Amino acid sequence: MRWGRLVVENHRGRLVPRTLGLWLALCASVSTLFVDATGHVGPAGWGGLGCLLLVAAAGLVDDLFPIGPRGLRGHLRALIDGHMTTGVLKLIVAIGGAVVAIALQPERQAPIELAGVVLVAAATNLWNGLDVAPGRALKAFLPVELAVLLARPAPELLPFGAGLAVGAAIGLILDLRERAMLGDGGSNPLGFAAGLSLYVVLPGPAVVAGAVLAVTLNLLAETVTLSRAIRAVPPLRWLDELGRIRPST
Repeated sequence: MRWGRLVVENHRGRLVPRTLGLWLALCASVSTLFVDATGHVGPAGWGGLGCLLLVAAAGLVDDLFPIGPRGLRGHLRALIDGHMTTGVLKLIVAIGGAVVAIALQPERQAPIELAGVVLVAAATNLWNGLDVAPGRALKAFLPVELAVLLARPAPELLPFGAGLAVGAAIGLILDLRERAMLGDGGSNPLGFAAGLSLYVVLPGPAVVAGAVLAVTLNLLAETVTLSRAIRAVPPLRWLDELGRIRPST
């Protein structure tokens, strides 16, 4: 069964289900419905949730039906050669979702909106690259989302952002204890939500800077690799390993 591919070996050879993406999608949906029942969720809120779920679905397809090489560079090379891969599908959905989600936000100058699309799409792929060790992608997401929600609980973000934050906090425990993992169906929507959240709260110049940083980190992931970069910085290495099961146990 294809659904059997949701259970895979992790970095220690232990069988772990890639189901945290389904959990996060449920949390985001339930929180949006709750906010709508107690108040009002506008087009930006519903549209953001819809795009988030599409990105999660594209990631789940890649988890279940992996087609083509690994890595953004390999997928782009395959696209140039005329071959569709699940990685290219994820990229198309991420860019399309970013365009729609940004268009539903309050209007800003066109260059800032373009930078916002780049920020959201690049963050989506970046979080996909972070999900190679237990807890890493969730540890990167939670500070960003919590800071955004506390700084500005915008109606465009609060409906699904609050649910994602709660779901990510619970999921972090499961991920660190190797009870479940994100997979592309979980890491991609985390990056999408983080990028969109930053776009909503940041001033224009910071959005441009964030887009440049996200693209730069993607390039780093394709060359040096993020794992090597994290291990090279002691504070990041300590945070990355915090709470993780030691190989000896």
